[in-house]
Amino acid sequence: MTGSQVDVAATLAGLKDFQRRTARWAFQRMFDKRNPSPRFLVADEVGLGKTHVAKGVVAQVIDHLGRTGDERHDIVYVCSNLAIARQNLRKLTPAGIRPTRVEADRLTMLPLVQLQGQHEGKPGINLLAITPGTSLRFGNNTGTYRERFLAYTFLRAHWGQAAMSPRRARWIFWAGLTAGDPDGRLRDYERWCRPKIRHALPEFARRMQELDTQRRDRDQPTIRELFDQLVEGLRYKRTMSGHLWRLRVKLIAEVRRVMAIVGIDALRPDLVVLDEFQRFKDLLHGEPANLAAELAKRLFDYTDPATNRPTRTLLLSATPYRMYTTADDHADDHYRDFLATCRFLFGDGNGDDKRVDALERNFTDLRQALAAMAAFDQPEGPLNAAADLCGKISRQLRQVMARTERLAATPDRDGMLTEPGVETSVGSDDLRSYVRLGDLATAVGYHEPTEYWKSAPYLVNFMEQYKLKRAIGEAAERGQLDGTRHLNPGPGILSWQDVDSYQEIDPQNGRLRWLIEDLASSRAFELLWVPPSLPYYRTGSVYESEDALRFTKRLMFSGWRVVPKVVSSLVSYEAERRAYRDRDHPYTADYRRRGGQTLTFRTKLADEGVGDAADGRQVASMTTWLMVWPSLTLAELGDPLAMGGSQSDYAHLIETIKGRISDRLASLISGKPAEGLDDPRWYWAGPLLLDHQHHPKVVERLLANQQLWLDEDEKPDRNFAAHLAEARAMVGHGARPLGRPPADLSEVLAELALGGPAVCALRAVGRVVGLSYHRRAVFGAAARVAEGFRSFFNAPEVRAIVGGQAVQSDAEMETGRSGSYWRQVVRHCVGGNLQAMLDEHAHVLRDWLGYVSLAGDNRRAAAAARIASTINGALRLRTSALSVDVPRPVTGEGGVELSSRRMRTRFAVMFGDQVLDEGGQARVGAVSVAFNSPFWPFVLASTSVGQEGLDFHLWCHAVVHWNLPSNPVDLEQREGRVHRYKCHAVRRNIAEKLGPALLREQRAEGDLWEELFERAASERASGEEEMSPFWVFNQGRAKIDRLVPVLPFSRESARLPALRKSLAIYRLAFGQPRQEELVEFLSDRIDRRLLDQWLPRLRIDLSPPRSEVEAGNPPHNQTHSVDPG
Repeated sequence: MTGSQVDVAATLAGLKDFQRRTARWAFQRMFDKRNPSPRFLVADEVGLGKTHVAKGVVAQVIDHLGRTGDERHDIVYVCSNLAIARQNLRKLTPAGIRPTRVEADRLTMLPLVQLQGQHEGKPGINLLAITPGTSLRFGNNTGTYRERFLAYTFLRAHWGQAAMSPRRARWIFWAGLTAGDPDGRLRDYERWCRPKIRHALPEFARRMQELDTQRRDRDQPTIRELFDQLVEGLRYKRTMSGHLWRLRVKLIAEVRRVMAIVGIDALRPDLVVLDEFQRFKDLLHGEPANLAAELAKRLFDYTDPATNRPTRTLLLSATPYRMYTTADDHADDHYRDFLATCRFLFGDGNGDDKRVDALERNFTDLRQALAAMAAFDQPEGPLNAAADLCGKISRQLRQVMARTERLAATPDRDGMLTEPGVETSVGSDDLRSYVRLGDLATAVGYHEPTEYWKSAPYLVNFMEQYKLKRAIGEAAERGQLDGTRHLNPGPGILSWQDVDSYQEIDPQNGRLRWLIEDLASSRAFELLWVPPSLPYYRTGSVYESEDALRFTKRLMFSGWRVVPKVVSSLVSYEAERRAYRDRDHPYTADYRRRGGQTLTFRTKLADEGVGDAADGRQVASMTTWLMVWPSLTLAELGDPLAMGGSQSDYAHLIETIKGRISDRLASLISGKPAEGLDDPRWYWAGPLLLDHQHHPKVVERLLANQQLWLDEDEKPDRNFAAHLAEARAMVGHGARPLGRPPADLSEVLAELALGGPAVCALRAVGRVVGLSYHRRAVFGAAARVAEGFRSFFNAPEVRAIVGGQAVQSDAEMETGRSGSYWRQVVRHCVGGNLQAMLDEHAHVLRDWLGYVSLAGDNRRAAAAARIASTINGALRLRTSALSVDVPRPVTGEGGVELSSRRMRTRFAVMFGDQVLDEGGQARVGAVSVAFNSPFWPFVLASTSVGQEGLDFHLWCHAVVHWNLPSNPVDLEQREGRVHRYKCHAVRRNIAEKLGPALLREQRAEGDLWEELFERAASERASGEEEMSPFWVFNQGRAKIDRLVPVLPFSRESARLPALRKSLAIYRLAFGQPRQEELVEFLSDRIDRRLLDQWLPRLRIDLSPPRSEVEAGNPPHNQTHSVDPG
């Protein structure tokens, strides 16, 4: 990065008060004059914005070091996922600094980078994102080909040209590449790199000498000896044998490690930010022989030789150690993990073990005091002792860590959480499937499968990589199963004939039956998007029903891998089936395949002398083009916010817009034929001609560039080019003159102005980024969003819900009659309050993408582009197909085989790698973006593994615990995925309380949701933290829903009350060995009401001390209290 002076005040002002306190406290502890803590942990509860806290720390560090005379600042951000790391760099950039791209995502490549301020003492700020897997762990990995090419460049310069003259010597570095001339590519790359690494060669030579000395001490060959051995071994070889390949891997890994060390030395890190560091904790506590841990230690323990200033390390994690372990886990995992983390944090080389030992003694005394409280009738003495020890431990830990929890933000400490009653049932076919599965398990010698059966139906069809499934498959192939008794369709086995003809499938599982009924009762199967929290008008559509208005997406967690697959497949199947249930034509897989797409840019061979045809083709119908045209005139005339009136009457609203449009059309219609047939071209030409009349420059730019509708990696389409040519002919008077305008032209354009996807997107993007509709960034973004909607409305299931499942001719599409599909789409958008939904989504999306601050038009334009591409990506999420095994007899062999079929998933999806219809791999990021949109999927099914750092809160505030977790912390972690900044429940409550009054003001300018949050914040009680209203707003009906569909009389139904109780008191076991034992001991012996009274006194409070932080001055005036080093 380069840029001017960091603006600390602006950066800290952009944080909420609790984030600001944490950022200031972390900085004060890191640079305290008397007793600094170079390593500090921010352990705020999930969803409270730890990355924003880190930005505040970064700003203070840069400002402080700059005031001590240091003009170059290197910040390293370490994250387990490189895509997330790059995205978060924007969130970490403080105000006042203009970010530039650091072209290196791994330490090994840093020698190629010209770091700001690296030479001649020039000032500069460098912000680098790396991942442990690519920068610190080498193992049996030779890295990218660029890393290998750079290693070759270094070694050639270090050893001389002669060492690399044999082609087989170069083969070591390009082996594995096949395209083109890999040897030539290597030599070209070396010539390009040679001058760039000249400054790093002395350090590389020194580090190579150090490595060779270490290898000799271990009786290992030097790197050069290893290289020569490998080159000699490759003589006369055409392939590398296993032994030679392993030598190659070892050689390259060692050279990469040296390159990484050179990169660290070049970097001179001032601050290292470790995000979700528990994912790579082995690097913190690794053994000395661990090369990755050694590299990490060099990074964390780096000391600037010029100033003798140690690197500061900021750790971010809501779960920095195992928060709670049960008897089923290793009982002391939490205890050992917690102490190891403390040793790292206190590890400044100055008596760290003594401080951790003192902490251990205090925790031991606390455990004894807690036990005494439960053992005596008069607990006041032990209670006071325990409370004193909690305070003492809090003060010790706050020196190296801070934690804020959202529960403290509500008086009853419920954090907006509620647990609605969930009723499940067990049907007769459920029991028959259980009996059949038991018989099948017995037949293959497997144990009793009750837990599987309770969690998922149709296990034979859906299981993967389970021992039971493998045993069934092998037994079937050997003919050991009775096909009729064991594997015929019926209870427990899907009938593929029923699936292929879209018959109703019995869920055969109480949990799945409840989920489908729950979605149906919310009318979710009738919706294409989640209804907006604040609709602008009322039409009486399904989106305005009480059931639909309460609907939120469902985030589902299970402990079994088979469950997400079953749920996503069968719930999506049910959504498809219901979409076509009331249609005249029977819905089958074959009918779906033949359905085709309706909103396409269709063309035909051009008629001679007609229009401005492109490539000899002309359009067959322009109504699809109308759907993606972001008309500025219609956006201005049909904005429902400008007409306000607290969810006003639709009929009045549409009449008002019709009147405005009729006035504008008057000059265009004047002189047109009043007799003859209607000319349907008016439907698309009307908005175009209005825009050409009032906004000619915008029309010119839109019609000149097809790429405005496309993402960067999309190729132009010649059919769409023909549509643009037709539009250019219309405004350039090269088209056939328009005939008589249809009588309903104003009405159709009024509907388009109110609910057309392109028009609504234009208003939503312009409002949220604060730019005029005339700006290319805004109308270009609207065009890309509209193209996404076109793809979305072409999906067969979507067409069925809208009502246009029948294929229509070009002539039918051209008309504006009520039954044409494009009219049905527009009316569906009007009925679904598309404008209100897009305004709300664009607002939360802007924050989610990191554009909280919009300083300058360039940043506003960048925000518009990212918002548009994200919405476009969500709308165009591909339908994935999951494999389903169907038993079928083997002809003539008497056996049964499991034949693979596919079931589509879009309404509900599983979170993980999925195989697409086209055979590719769907990215997890694409699923996350789609679920964080108001559009399908409405259900996300996942296991709890690897969910740290992920958020699903934008349109979901209901968490389904399909299987209960083993401990209370995991329960909270799951729910923390949806209870985050400006989450869906918070927005609903704010809209309910403040929305109607704001709508009555008839305002069209600015971001409505920004104003709503500002008004909610202005009503915050004196002394209340800024967690309200952004994280917690209880003045409304919406809550964070904990949905637990346990089966009646099951073990989980008995475990649930105990888990609820342990939720209240598990924090008492913080820092203790054998936590479950302590929690059960306290739960059994202390009355719950009495315990509730004691808990506030027995809380280990790690929140930043208000008095010490708030008493301090702004950081730039704090140089008297902080260490200049």
